[in-house]
Amino acid sequence: MFGNLGGIFRQEEEANSIRQVYVFNRYPEGVKPQAFADNAIKTSKYTFWNFLPKNLYEQFKRIANFYFLCVVIIMLCIETPIGPGTTMMPLIIVVTISLFKQGYEDYQRHKADNEVNHRLVNVIRHGCLQQINSKNIRVGDVVKCECEEEFPCDMVLLSSSDEEGSCFITTANLDGETNLKILTCPEETKSLLTVQELYGLDASIECEPPNVDLYRFQGRIIFATDTNLDNISAMKSLGSSNLLLRGATLKNTKFVYGVPVYTGKDTKMALNQAQAQYKLPSIEWKMNMYILFFCFLVVALATVLTIIEFFWEVECDKRALYRTRVVFSHSIGGFLNDFFSFIVLFNYVIPISLYVTVEAVKFISSYFIKWDLEMYHAETDTPAKANTSDLNEELGQIEYVFSDKTGTLTENELVFRKCSIEGVKYAASTDGVLLEEATGSSVDFDNQNVKDFLLAMSLCHSVFTTESQGKLTYEASSPDEKALVEAAAEYGVKFMFASRNSRKVRVDGNLDRYEFLHILPFDNTRKRMSIILRDPSGKILLLCKGAESSVLDICTSGCVDITRKHVDDYAAEGLRTLVFAMREISPEDFKEVDQLMVDCQNAINDREAKEQLAFQSIEDKLCCIGVTGVEDRLQDGVHETISALKEGGVKLWVLTGDKMETAVNISQSCNHFTASMKLHFLTARRDGESCRQTLNSLLKLLEGTSRERSQTYGLIVDGTSLATCFNTCPELFLRTTLLCTAVLCCRLSPLQKAKVVRMVKEHKTNPVTLAIGDGANDVSMILEANVGVGIFGKEGRQAVRSCDFAIARFQYLRNLMFVHGHYYYRRIATVVFYFFYKNVTFVGPAICFLFMNGYSPQTIYSELQLIGFNLMFSALPIISYGLFEQHLPPTLLYEKPSLYKESANTNLLSIKYFAAWMALAVWNCFVIFLFDFSLFYDAGGFNSSQRVGGLWCYGTVAYTCVIFVINIMIALRTRYWVWFTHFTIWGTLISYVIISYLYALWTNPNVLWLHETNDAAYVFIFLFSCPVIYLVVAIVIILCILPPVLVMLLQHHMYPMEADKFRIYYPTEYTPIKRHGSNSSRANYSTLMEE
Repeated sequence: MFGNLGGIFRQEEEANSIRQVYVFNRYPEGVKPQAFADNAIKTSKYTFWNFLPKNLYEQFKRIANFYFLCVVIIMLCIETPIGPGTTMMPLIIVVTISLFKQGYEDYQRHKADNEVNHRLVNVIRHGCLQQINSKNIRVGDVVKCECEEEFPCDMVLLSSSDEEGSCFITTANLDGETNLKILTCPEETKSLLTVQELYGLDASIECEPPNVDLYRFQGRIIFATDTNLDNISAMKSLGSSNLLLRGATLKNTKFVYGVPVYTGKDTKMALNQAQAQYKLPSIEWKMNMYILFFCFLVVALATVLTIIEFFWEVECDKRALYRTRVVFSHSIGGFLNDFFSFIVLFNYVIPISLYVTVEAVKFISSYFIKWDLEMYHAETDTPAKANTSDLNEELGQIEYVFSDKTGTLTENELVFRKCSIEGVKYAASTDGVLLEEATGSSVDFDNQNVKDFLLAMSLCHSVFTTESQGKLTYEASSPDEKALVEAAAEYGVKFMFASRNSRKVRVDGNLDRYEFLHILPFDNTRKRMSIILRDPSGKILLLCKGAESSVLDICTSGCVDITRKHVDDYAAEGLRTLVFAMREISPEDFKEVDQLMVDCQNAINDREAKEQLAFQSIEDKLCCIGVTGVEDRLQDGVHETISALKEGGVKLWVLTGDKMETAVNISQSCNHFTASMKLHFLTARRDGESCRQTLNSLLKLLEGTSRERSQTYGLIVDGTSLATCFNTCPELFLRTTLLCTAVLCCRLSPLQKAKVVRMVKEHKTNPVTLAIGDGANDVSMILEANVGVGIFGKEGRQAVRSCDFAIARFQYLRNLMFVHGHYYYRRIATVVFYFFYKNVTFVGPAICFLFMNGYSPQTIYSELQLIGFNLMFSALPIISYGLFEQHLPPTLLYEKPSLYKESANTNLLSIKYFAAWMALAVWNCFVIFLFDFSLFYDAGGFNSSQRVGGLWCYGTVAYTCVIFVINIMIALRTRYWVWFTHFTIWGTLISYVIISYLYALWTNPNVLWLHETNDAAYVFIFLFSCPVIYLVVAIVIILCILPPVLVMLLQHHMYPMEADKFRIYYPTEYTPIKRHGSNSSRANYSTLMEE
């Protein structure tokens, strides 16, 4: 039976790890149908029934929200001096804002899901073509897709309108790559082009379980001769070149038929949409710590005051001015009631709207990165992009930058420059002629060695051709391959066409056909690729190309030593090298090779490991035929950007998989390594003791240099030595490298790149790291670093999809860090500390009042004042500051990297700055309480009617002083004024006066949730009819802002920081960052307009 074929496969193929799909769902007798995921797409997070409880649960996991929820519960359970509405209303508003925001976002996801799920697709069922909703596609159906349509699920390609059985697709929705890719269908099914022919297909597909790897697929299709699938007629291996991925688009092909193997949540696109690991911003961690500190402070203060109140009630006379209770209960219940009453009274120390405000500021600020035309690349119409808003301020604290080389520091636009053929060097002239370097004579194209070399360049690749308006175009995923194929075509060996069975090249006007037999694709382990062909004369050839470290070691003939020297010469010139080799395979040997390839390709489990073993046995005893050198020039502005990073106190490590000599040359040309820098090499070390000796000797030099500051050192490490250091002396290696001025790690695998980043990131000093790259091999280190930056490069969009921020060129990193990062760090630090400052200033006078009223937990503020403080009278000014403040012009920050170093090293979120803000808040509390209490203490009438103020008068004066002081304080710290800043600060003060006046006219406030009676009615009007109140408020404001003004003056003139010096001597006319809508030569911002 077909369902039990384990006997014909290798024993290690375990049935429980294989997905078996029957075409048209024709299950054999006795085989139980498998349950697969349906094709319905669900990206939404909530349902109608779980939205409210699930969202509330997530919101109350936050410390501040949970704290205020506990306070509200306490207020509802006991008699408190403040009505529950004062805390409940702000909490409800904050939670509701987040609830509506997340609900709207999820509603949009539901709409998008429904649009996809109800898209009509063509499916063969019951022998005819039917239209069904996409969500109703089942694994095993046969689906028809037409040109320009997206594939609704992951399908194995069966047939195509192309006579060769091929089709073209783009995967821009998956990995961002816009170049065409070619897929092929099995030879046995490529001729099935009608519904009737396909419906007669009896076959089964076995493949690996669903996984996230977009570029990996292992399976086989098994053909039978009857509908019961008893007799096996053929079996064909399947790979990634046979799989149509959901989200990809069909191009240049009329139609294709495919069998779904992964549907819905099992598709690779859905699996890749899972959220990446959350990177906790340092500011959120510190915010939580400060909130916990205040929670403990409130509990401690409530405990102490409850105890003091107890003894005061028992032993002391009742000397307080105001008392709301007459009898103190000596029971435990009374003690707890007072304790919780104090908790309620002090709960405003913790800012309830801090999280919401910080998130709003970060979210809006992330758009400034996108709108910044200084980071817009006009040639490719590419703006900068922020994939997250959580890490904005981290950009202002970077200490280490880890950069890829190819495509990040360089253009990745390769141009063929030189080659060595059989030990003879050749160079490409400007007029397209290949000249021998030694003699200057033209190359002899009749030389068989030259022909073999050019044929290898023209045939050993994965390039395919497209033709438009009679012009042949090469499509390649790698710029290296495209450059070499174009060079071979220029020198007379032109690649013309590739199909599943053949490759055609034009040589001397003749079109030669090479039969395609097998391809051994490139991988990071072997670092080479090979292709097996049968030439027109019948010879079977293996052509191989790759890194010299992987190819020359398996060459047993040819000019190996000379080629190795030429490789070093080219690398020293900064050229990227690829070594070519070949060998002829006898017909007898090819039979073994062919069987070996078929066996490993038909495997499903551990196919990659089996292929590695097979490839190593096939790629052996090669003949070296030459090496190519292609130029990859530096991107514009790289030299200046790296110099600025150094001046800004940021250390740059270059992590590359390229050859050491090439990497060193690039590092020197881009100013990573300077002329005065002494370079030390730690390469080709497999012995741990040797690594220790080298590192110890270098460490002594570095420690001496760190004291003298007279010499800089650079370290070059290769992948082999790095692995040895990780295994034998990781701490010594880390200690040494951190003291180096510059580090270059070459010949690294993607995993080693991530390990290097993790090693530095987890150092005891917890440095903030940034990784930047453009390719899939950079994704690991981008995800590992505190901040990941992707570059819109020519090697796909995997890095851009995985990063936190994306830019078009390396030089834009300077603007991203030195301008945006600098601003965001200072703004967010001020926003966080200002929230704690204003809330302590607000609660302080009430706490001071306790010592004058017999320690009775009595509030001095009305409930409208309590509710309006965080929501109305202190919210907008700090948001404006967090969005628009520029303490220095952006042009100055860009031109003076030392300002970044000063800011990053200051640690603006440290306890020192927190203590300074709290000291200012305590001073404000003392001044407000002193003058306010003196105004009412034992006072007679102080207006024309000789009326004496009471509790609400005292509280209203204190509240007015607080509102004016905290808003003027943020105005004092603001150095860049826009209309919105004026509107929020002065508008808040004016609105406070108007609202307070209207509230005072409200003669019956005992409605809805308001707790008190009309005790506060007319208080505001009564108070501010007295001239002395204006005098007191003015004096309080002056005394409160006087200390920070004096401190700033003292600092600016006696102990100025570099930023203070620039602020004094730089022209006062500020130039804001250019944003969308400004008159700029980069006005063609089509991408931004579309979004």
